[in-house]
Amino acid sequence: MVRSIISLAIASALSAFCVDATTVAVMELGKGGVLHRTSSSSPTTSAGGIVSFWKSTHDADSKGNTREYRTVQFPEMTVVPDIFSRADGGVVVGVTGAAVDLSLMPTLASLVEEDGAALGHFHVEGKNGRKLLKHVNAPLVNAQDFSRVAGSKFQAAVTKEGNLLESILVHVDDKEEAAAVDASLARMLKSLDEEAKKVGSTIVVHLVLDDEDTTARRRLLTEERRKIEENNDQEEDENSDYTYTIPGYYDSSGNFITPFKTIFQIQYYNIVQWTAIGLFTILLAANYMTINMPLMPDTLLFGESAKMVAE
Repeated sequence: MVRSIISLAIASALSAFCVDATTVAVMELGKGGVLHRTSSSSPTTSAGGIVSFWKSTHDADSKGNTREYRTVQFPEMTVVPDIFSRADGGVVVGVTGAAVDLSLMPTLASLVEEDGAALGHFHVEGKNGRKLLKHVNAPLVNAQDFSRVAGSKFQAAVTKEGNLLESILVHVDDKEEAAAVDASLARMLKSLDEEAKKVGSTIVVHLVLDDEDTTARRRLLTEERRKIEENNDQEEDENSDYTYTIPGYYDSSGNFITPFKTIFQIQYYNIVQWTAIGLFTILLAANYMTINMPLMPDTLLFGESAKMVAE
């Protein structure tokens, strides 16, 4: 009950203040089958968890530097790469800027929403978009150059071998730029999906969005409410009333007699039993070795050693 009150207070505090967050939406284009959702209920992770997911999904960065071994992904994440099937390439698209408004960007909104078109989502508290894109050497472009640069990145993800991870970060300054970037993104995602299916490859797109105000607050509040409900269900299970009657009876002396053994009786019986078996085994082995001991003259018993000294 105390945990629920504390969690509710945290949720109320979050609803009262503006919260920044970074959302990473993951989607497969083309053949698919290289990523899988897990049973984890919480999409919240850290920036290090996002980077570990990228490294475990792709074999090389945008410069073509191949890692000698596969990186282990952080645990308890909602999406993981397949053990056997690997992606043919990947693209990280970051969108940042004060003019990011999901009401003006329907394609972006359909991907970052929990029940949207993306395969899975990750949420990181705070604005970490630039920090994440810096790990993959993403060039920063304006809205006017986004279509041209992103088109070349998408094309490289399909044509180049080695499961490269291409990246780009676009900054939007006003509503017109936000709408233009969203339209270009929708067109390129559709084209990339068709081209990947044509060649039989799978391209993983990682969409990184720095969002704030109501969008981020709504996601964090939803996550907090889910935790509150889970805690309440757990407390109800712990405090639920149930009865279990042990079969037995009381004798004339008031002692409770039952045919079932207590945990102490079971432990004591096993200790005595296996100790006896071990000692009996040692006794048998000692007798067997004594019976089969090789017979030879004892020089000390028959004075042979004294004769040898005298000679």
